[in-house]
Amino acid sequence: MAQIIDGPQTQLDRTVKIFDSYYNFTASVGANQYEIVFSYFLSVCKSRNTAKNFTAMLFRIASTIDENPMTLLDYLQGTGDKMKATRLMVYYLNSLKSKTTLYGVNAEPTPNESIQRNIVT
Repeated sequence: MAQIIDGPQTQLDRTVKIFDSYYNFTASVGANQYEIVFSYFLSVCKSRNTAKNFTAMLFRIASTIDENPMTLLDYLQGTGDKMKATRLMVYYLNSLKSKTTLYGVNAEPTPNESIQRNIVT
């Protein structure tokens, strides 16, 4: 679960420190960037907790692929469709984790035909 360790302490310090305990990821990002990304995810997610997690993951993705997080956010917003944005996030999340399990991949099981004929539907 992602959490904010330190918010802006003074008027001179405009950074937010993000720590994701699951992936052991720590980042220090600008408070303005964090608020913009968090606001977007808050508008499309159902809970604040989910929005925080997606915000932390976007910054993690941006640091991993060495891209500006605002560019990734513009690309997500430019899709215009929640399903396309979800597929894009799944693509990036799958590139960061182990290949043994993948998010958003659903393979329909093929039933055994000899057993299937005995099942009454």
